[in-house]
Formats: sequence, structure tokens, C-alpha cells
Amino acid sequence: MPIRYIYSKERQHGRRHTPDSLHQLLAKNFAELGASEASLTRTILIKDRYFIGHRYRCGGMQAVVLAGTKEIEFYDETGKLLKSVSLEDAEKKQAA
Repeated sequence: MPIRYIYSKERQHGRRHTPDSLHQLLAKNFAELGASEASLTRTILIKDRYFIGHRYRCGGMQAVVLAGTKEIEFYDETGKLLKSVSLEDAEKKQAA
């Protein structure tokens, strides 16, 4: 049975971060939070055969971007929320 994808309205209208800009945003925030490694590992999140988002790991920390949301949530090794970053705010700063 094929995997079905749920796309947000932002993706349908072409407003979204490119992979490079998202990678830069993630790397910058991981570094600010003191991540010990520079490499990012991405995992695709699927629930009940539906795409629900991405998880990025850097050192012992992780960031989660859920489909249809406009935030990246950063967590420490124990799962404690450290920081939330608005993709809309980051996009505005990037455009300026």
C-alpha cells in the first residue's frame, strides 16, 4: 500500500524554506544551543502510513518540524523543549 502525503497550504502555494536555508537555520540554532557535532541527521516521521514531519539530530539534541506547522522545536538529550523557532519569522529575516 503506498504512503500518502499530507501537504500544507504553504507548500501548495510555494512558500517554504529551501533545503539549504532550512539546513542553515537548523545548524545555526543547534550551534547556539551548544550542540557538539556539526553534522545533521534527518529522519522522516510517518504515522499510520502518513507523512507527519521530519526529525533532525545533531549531537545529542534533536529538532522536530511537523507537517503543516510553522515552527521548529529543539529538544535536549532528555526530550526537554529548549527552544521554538518560527519559520515565518526566519523567512522574514531571510528576505530582509
